[in-house]
Amino acid sequence: MPEHAEALAALVAQNREPLQAYLPAVVQLDSFGEAQAYLQAAAARVASGEVLEWHVFSGTALCGSIRLKDIDTVDRKAKIGYYLGHQFQGRGIASAAVRAVLAHAFGALQLHRIELECAAGNHASIALAERLGFAHEGVLRQGELLNGVFVDLHVFGLLQPDFVSEGAALPI
Repeated sequence: MPEHAEALAALVAQNREPLQAYLPAVVQLDSFGEAQAYLQAAAARVASGEVLEWHVFSGTALCGSIRLKDIDTVDRKAKIGYYLGHQFQGRGIASAAVRAVLAHAFGALQLHRIELECAAGNHASIALAERLGFAHEGVLRQGELLNGVFVDLHVFGLLQPDFVSEGAALPI
């Protein structure tokens, strides 16, 4: 993954404004050095089992990232997060990629529950969660400090028995 530093920095630089709205920490990765340091740290977190992270490609172009975090093998659950460059949105790439990661989580990892949280104004993430069959479980009032303002977080959950894996044959 560290070999993707240049592509990651370019993707972040091209998507600075939309990323700033919901993922301000990602905006810091808009230089080769910052992206490289992040990817090296991410590789260490993956090696320790703390998180699992995948880069999403359209052809040879890096277009986003998906992460499973807070992986709890005892209670068999995790949280999922993702982003996709604006130039790649609307093509079904995020749906297919997240569905593939869900298939891996519910299959090989034998997880039972995946949680997804997103800011109330993040309509694209809310729509993706609904499209993939996540159940809206509630709202965490002022659950995240985002760009200096507390925002509500929508909480979604997907259980393994409710997962529809159609089209999940992407390589993991």
